[in-house]
Amino acid sequence: MTSKDNLGTLLDDTLFCLDHGRLDDDVGKAMLGIVQAGACDPCIAGMIRGRARKERIRQAFNRMPFREPRLGSGELAVGLDIKGRPLPVPIQYLNAHSLTVANTGSGKTTKSRFYILQIAPHVSGMWLVDLRKREFRVLRKYLARLRIDLVILPGRRMRINPLQVPLGVDPIDWSTRIADMLIQVLDLPPRASKLIQATSHRLYRRFKILEGAAEFPTLFDLFEEIRQDKRANPQSRLAILDSLDPVLSSLGPEVLAYRTGWSSHDLAGCHLALEFAGLAECDKNLLLNYLPLAEFTSRVARGISNPRMDLWICCDEAQRLCSAAGAAQANGGISDLIGLVRGTGIGLDLSVLSMTGLASQVPSNCATKIMGRCGSAADYAAAGHSMGLNAEQIQWAQHHLKPGMFIAQLGEGNWRYPFVFTIPPMELSNVAPSQIDDGGLGEMDALPIVCADEFKHWGQPVGDIDGGSASSASPAPACMSASTSPPPAVFASEQEYRFCKAVAGGPMQPSSTYAKLAGIGSKTALSARRRLVAAGYIAEHKVQKSSRGRASILLEVLPAGEAAIASHELGVNNHAD
Repeated sequence: MTSKDNLGTLLDDTLFCLDHGRLDDDVGKAMLGIVQAGACDPCIAGMIRGRARKERIRQAFNRMPFREPRLGSGELAVGLDIKGRPLPVPIQYLNAHSLTVANTGSGKTTKSRFYILQIAPHVSGMWLVDLRKREFRVLRKYLARLRIDLVILPGRRMRINPLQVPLGVDPIDWSTRIADMLIQVLDLPPRASKLIQATSHRLYRRFKILEGAAEFPTLFDLFEEIRQDKRANPQSRLAILDSLDPVLSSLGPEVLAYRTGWSSHDLAGCHLALEFAGLAECDKNLLLNYLPLAEFTSRVARGISNPRMDLWICCDEAQRLCSAAGAAQANGGISDLIGLVRGTGIGLDLSVLSMTGLASQVPSNCATKIMGRCGSAADYAAAGHSMGLNAEQIQWAQHHLKPGMFIAQLGEGNWRYPFVFTIPPMELSNVAPSQIDDGGLGEMDALPIVCADEFKHWGQPVGDIDGGSASSASPAPACMSASTSPPPAVFASEQEYRFCKAVAGGPMQPSSTYAKLAGIGSKTALSARRRLVAAGYIAEHKVQKSSRGRASILLEVLPAGEAAIASHELGVNNHAD
């Protein structure tokens, strides 16, 4: 072998050792300096060759095509390496957002819990969004040991007003943002955005919001204003009313009837476990999009730049929030804002089941990417390519990833190579979530609110909408006095009684089915239905079951209707006696 060949081999071995951390100790640094000075003798070359050979043998038997990470130090342990050693990084790395792609059962929730317990003491606010289950409330007693009060906040106990202008935001700008958000959330045609914007402008002028007033119009006001606007485009108007009415009926005044509700600025200083299980998908979308959108927009408008992370948002099931379909329909949603809010002190931790249907802006603007066990080769390939994995590493992930094991690529720091880590098992309480005391709203009860008292009886008839009634049943907010049901009364006809009785026996069916169940004609049934709705005995719910055609009208009996049935039957029995 020539001297030139020996030099080439020495340089290859030196660079290999340097890349894999085999020259990080004092002796290694000294040998590196000798090679760089061109004064390497056979003894030093042999030592370097020995270290390179040992590392190659280790990798050959390890059969893991990933480098051993060298991350430095920090407050957050990402996990454990393959030797069981902690992998520390600064918590501020999460200020640039993170995305986890893994299917159900891969350990995403355990990973989130592991991070929550470490991050909570270092931030003033934390929003833990649980869309399907109640996985985060178990951490309440553990965070209490750190003197952190985790408020368990079910979706139906929230007190918000999406039309409330966030701190520092211009009302006209917010009307544009909220219109685009409603287009996405309610799955409305794009042209309906103009009608929502124009109506919001009118309401803001009427409520003197542009002059600095602090009591805002609500979504109920928006619904009523559009309902009464006969000059509006019919298709847009009906689409908005048909889609907004079920949301107002479902969440009701107890969530949405507030001139001034909880602001995102106030909530950003609280540690919250937001539980949306049991809500309709449209309701979840409204709450899930509104809260981050309001705080993101507020911080951008106030010009907050490069502070330390003080709000961390962890969303365990963010697929809908980051969908490409929503991003294509609405400009200004989370998918668009995620690139603007980096450096505003908000850290987003998003977990999705699949890369399919994900808006391209999301992985592009999430600096840290984590991949767990996925459900398809397409997901491994898409997630792997976004992390810079090569074909060998993607194939290894398909065959070796298991629950609790992940591959990460950090977007911050000096180490940008992907690496494998595991989450240690967590011995948490086995108490069922339903048996865990939520502890009340705590400091949330002290936040200022102003109720919209005129909507406390929402659920009573509000008039016909092009031949259909837009009414629904919903309880009044806690701050409002409970509504009083109409007193029991005798039905105007036997047909009305039979129709109401049929609805009570099979609620939430299409209105056309009850004529046969009641044994009356269709015209008589329509007349009876309208009178019963006007009397407050039954409620109509409009549900759009497909993208085409008119919405279905589903019926249910209200407490007043049940009382009327009981009164009628009691009267008949007494008369018979």
